[in-house]
Amino acid sequence: MIGRIFRKIKTTVFKLFNPRFSKAVLFEVPRVYYKKRLTLGRKIHINDNVFINAVGGVTLGDYCVLSHGVTIVSTGLDTATWTSRTEDHDSHIDKPIVIGDNVWLGANTVVCAGVTIAKNSIVGAGAVVTKDLTEEGCLYGGVPARKIRELD
Repeated sequence: MIGRIFRKIKTTVFKLFNPRFSKAVLFEVPRVYYKKRLTLGRKIHINDNVFINAVGGVTLGDYCVLSHGVTIVSTGLDTATWTSRTEDHDSHIDKPIVIGDNVWLGANTVVCAGVTIAKNSIVGAGAVVTKDLTEEGCLYGGVPARKIRELD
């Protein structure tokens, strides 16, 4: 009971200092890097242990649900220059992530840089999204994520 009250106070204070989250439903305070590059739609649900690195830009559409442990990372190392890298310098690539309206990301889903997820989609728990999921109204899952079936 005390833990639930503490979480409610913590999320309320977070929303006061981060007005872009004012219309989001937070079950816990998410860990967000580069908040200014994060665009949120209406009525987004964010569960506990969510991490968003928005250095390359992240857009979440209306009515999205981010389940427990979702990780969204819009940056990564450049693999094209991997063999010529030096100890002092790694090349990073920042690419935007766009998640459409009414998308549910299941527990512990990982979304990688440069990905677009079509609206009205579900990404199953534990999936790793490395490429665009372009078909609307589908269930995706697996590592890497692929279409499993169309939703009714």
